[in-house]
This record gives sequence, structure tokens and C-alpha cells, in this order.
Amino acid sequence: MAEINEKINDKEYHRKEQNLSSTVYDVIKNKIINGDYMPGVLLMERDIAEACGVSRTPVREALKRLSQEGWVDWEERKRAVVSRITIEKILELFTLREMIEPFAIRYVIEKGSPQLLAGQLAAVFHLMEEASSSPVNFMKYDMEFHTTIVHFMGLQNLNIMWQKIQEDMTRLVMQSIYPRRDTSIILSEHKALIDALWNSDEEKAMACINEHFSVIVDLFKQNRDCLR
Repeated sequence: MAEINEKINDKEYHRKEQNLSSTVYDVIKNKIINGDYMPGVLLMERDIAEACGVSRTPVREALKRLSQEGWVDWEERKRAVVSRITIEKILELFTLREMIEPFAIRYVIEKGSPQLLAGQLAAVFHLMEEASSSPVNFMKYDMEFHTTIVHFMGLQNLNIMWQKIQEDMTRLVMQSIYPRRDTSIILSEHKALIDALWNSDEEKAMACINEHFSVIVDLFKQNRDCLR
């Protein structure tokens, strides 16, 4: 009986540690995404543990998980630092987007439901218009616009992959790394895509999304020295 109770207590302890680790993980990741922890910042286990009111063990586990996902790098002497944003990482991010979003648009049109997607995008487009005077909010709604396209397919595994992309994009926006463009131009590009979907015009829709990415990638390449 004592052995059973010991096993139960062990399970409860490990479950509690896992829950604490998940909480610390969320806290650190949100701070990285929102720019509270900037690239290259040293993440001290002791300071984080004190701030979160936990021991250093769940902090250590959280940092390991964040490292596996690319949010944290390990430097000499096992020091954890917030991963740096390089032009290579950004271009990789947009390569993934260029693979996913055009596929999603083609998929929706071929399935015969582009008007339904266009209606959902129009609602987000309206929020973008209202937020045009707030760069951060505008870009958040811009990302919601693109997320709506991907989620419309209803593919669970793709949505899981997209979540990381969405978080990385939010980080670029919050840390002012995302290139600033005239909001009226961005809105016109999004409106053109909505119109193409309303008309089930696959050729036009593909041209809209590909041109949209091309312009942004070119801007990053032009400013690549700022990310070295």
C-alpha cells in the first residue's frame, strides 16, 4: 500500500512540475514574441524563477522546450539567450508562407467555396481599415487576414505548423523588424485578393498573393544589413 501511495505521489509531483513548466514556457514565449525579451537577451533561470514564483527546475524545462522550438539559443557555459532574428530566418519564414498560402487559395477555389472565404476576409479587412492609424494593430489584423486563409482549409496539422509561423510574424511586428509600408497600398492588395475570390478568379488570386509576398521579401532583402 505504501509503495502504491509513493507512486501516486510521484505522479502527482511530476504532473505538478509539468504544469509549472508549461506556465513558465508560456510566460517566456509571450515575452519574446511581444518584445519584452529582445534578441540576444540573457535569460537567467534564477530571475525567471523568482518572477514566476517557482523553483528553477520548471524554468530549466521550459527553456529546453523553447530551445527546441527555436525561441532560445544555448551559448557557451550553457547560457540561455533569446534567439536572434536573422535575414536567413526571415526568408525561411516567407518561403514557408509562399508554399502554404498560394496552395490554400488554390485549394479553396478548386473546392468551390471562394466566396465564403472572401466573406470572412472582408470582415478582417474592415478591421484592418479601422486600425490603419495604429501600425502594430494594423499588422496584427494583417496576420489575422492571412491566418483566415490557412485555417479555412480546416487541416489540423497545418494549423499547428501555422501557429509557429504566426507567432514568428508577430515577433517581427512587435520588434519593429517588419518593414513599414503604406497602409493604403497593403489594403489595396488585400482588397484585390478578396475581389478575385468573390469572382472565383484563380489566376488573379494567385497573382495577388504572389505579388504581395514578392514585394515584402524584396523589402527585407533591401534592409538585410540591419539584421546582421
